[in-house]
Amino acid sequence: MDIKSELDANQTILLLMPDIEYNDVIVNVVNQLSAKRVIYVTLNKTHDSLKELFQKNKIDVKNLVFIDGVSKTIKKTPDTGEGVYFCSSPGALTEISLAVNKFLKYNFDYLIFDSLTSLLVYQKKAPVSKFVSSLVNKIKKGQTKTIFYALNVKEQDTLIKESSMFVDKVIEIEPKAKSTSGQSKKEPVKEKETIKKVGNVIGKVKKQIK
Repeated sequence: MDIKSELDANQTILLLMPDIEYNDVIVNVVNQLSAKRVIYVTLNKTHDSLKELFQKNKIDVKNLVFIDGVSKTIKKTPDTGEGVYFCSSPGALTEISLAVNKFLKYNFDYLIFDSLTSLLVYQKKAPVSKFVSSLVNKIKKGQTKTIFYALNVKEQDTLIKESSMFVDKVIEIEPKAKSTSGQSKKEPVKEKETIKKVGNVIGKVKKQIK
């Protein structure tokens, strides 16, 4: 899958994947995009877990900045770290939206949103659909190319259909034949506070990538 070429032709893509292919797919995508500046919104794994996975696959993560919605739900975590902004939970839609919007102002090349499926664990379909629509509208005001992940499961049909109307293209990854192994996956804050915290992360990142 040449996701870089797909993003050259489409600003927003919804990537549907089987859960048994999840790790392979996210490694493949980041490997193709990591030469440029990437915002990675993770609502499925901690950013530390993702960095470890990518580094094991010999991917340089210096150009990646994370918005981590998982770490604070499992351990005491500061609001910011080196190259990462921590949101309170994967369901904190307002907080996630504010953080993404702030990062978008710095004209990152790519945004990876991992994943729409995770949002439905914490929120109902209606607010998630509204969130996706709003986020896509913000993205299209700039130049950042964006890929949304979602597991291709029947329970997600309604959200997938609605999200498909917002993006430029939908790509469905078919499960590998005879696959024998795989892994299953697994409020709002004040605007000024969020923007300030994200700004601190941006400052650190700008120094890193100079």
